[in-house]
Amino acid sequence: MMKRISVYSRPESIGEAFALLDEPGAVLIGGGTKLNGRTSSRPMSVVDLQRAGLAGIEPLDTGTLRIGATTTLQQLVDSEDVPEVVREAARRELPSTLRAQSTLGGTIVSADRESELVTALLVHDAVVFVARPEGSETMGLEVLLTRLPLASHEIVTAVVIGIGGRASVARTARTSADKPVVVAAARVGTDGRRRVALAGVAATPVLVEETGGLDPPGDFRGSGEYRRFLAGVLVSRAIEEVS
Repeated sequence: MMKRISVYSRPESIGEAFALLDEPGAVLIGGGTKLNGRTSSRPMSVVDLQRAGLAGIEPLDTGTLRIGATTTLQQLVDSEDVPEVVREAARRELPSTLRAQSTLGGTIVSADRESELVTALLVHDAVVFVARPEGSETMGLEVLLTRLPLASHEIVTAVVIGIGGRASVARTARTSADKPVVVAAARVGTDGRRRVALAGVAATPVLVEETGGLDPPGDFRGSGEYRRFLAGVLVSRAIEEVS
């Protein structure tokens, strides 16, 4: 059933956005390609974050990169400050017509299980900033993924990622333009620590230490057993590239 939009608002601050979210049926959008929040058959009050000052890409003195939540995927693709593996993952996430609208924050809270971008962010030590009316909290992206969906008055405002080290991605898809059946990302940071992440093997992309205990859900593109096999092969390839 198509839902009716009763009110459309573009707050100019997070505080104003929280006030608007008090309205019954209020839902968030960042770029307009997906709705963030629990929806119902009631008319919706749409809160658009595009003017809330949450966009932008900023290198920090700590060897990290701060990316605002309403930064679009195309802006990630175009920025030379963004690590190459993350740029390529953003390019693969959606067709070009949607990358100009879809946002980083929306991609994270949607947490598509086959998201290459979320997988790449995991190995780049992504830390997510979440605002609430009573204050803000930071947490590792891997923690946030276990807490989804966010509560109605929680807003992802920014992500900070590591930009040093060596990273690689290995993927298998039915065609070069298709979503991956399984994708593996690996990165060795400047401290020598290695992180490995997988998409296509769980409800969301996940950090892993080994693949033997995975129990992937199957679908028409591949059984759980096939996905588990691919995970082992692709992780080995990605690790070899960064070793």
